[in-house]
Amino acid sequence: MSPRIVAVLDADVLVPIVACDFLLTAFDLGLFEPVVSAEVLAEVERTLIEDFPQLDPAAIEHRVESMRAVLEDQTIDTSSVEGVPDAINAKDRHVVAAALAGEASVIVTNDGRLRSEVDASDLEIEARDANSFVHQLWQDAPAEVDAVIADLTAKRRRHPVTRAEMVEHLRLHFPSMVQAFG
Repeated sequence: MSPRIVAVLDADVLVPIVACDFLLTAFDLGLFEPVVSAEVLAEVERTLIEDFPQLDPAAIEHRVESMRAVLEDQTIDTSSVEGVPDAINAKDRHVVAAALAGEASVIVTNDGRLRSEVDASDLEIEARDANSFVHQLWQDAPAEVDAVIADLTAKRRRHPVTRAEMVEHLRLHFPSMVQAFG
């Protein structure tokens, strides 16, 4: 396995439950070190409440509190971080600030505008979508990614519950990663 990757996770990769579970399980199994800003976790909560009114508010609160607990040591206060290029849009400056403060080598976001802004900057940070990030994890450590899938399957009580169902569900979020496991 290659050296440990430090990656900032943007809110848009933590909102889908299976994608979030995959990333947090991959962290738990040591595939990478995540970094988030407090604003990212607040954005996840706000998005779940606003975009998914059919979900039980208590379940949303429980999910976000669980994420906060898991990511407590990975959450960075970005209020005093300097060096974020002016070209980074105001809405996403906290994401880049977390990358700088956490010495991350990659920002994982499905936001094409943010990826373009980071790529155009002089920062030595790579911006990747979740699919390409997970695909890289798989290329670097296929057995460990297989362990993530096994762990996700084992802890499910609701759909998806079989390995085949889990792989198919992951395919929705990370299409290139699960080709070998399909």
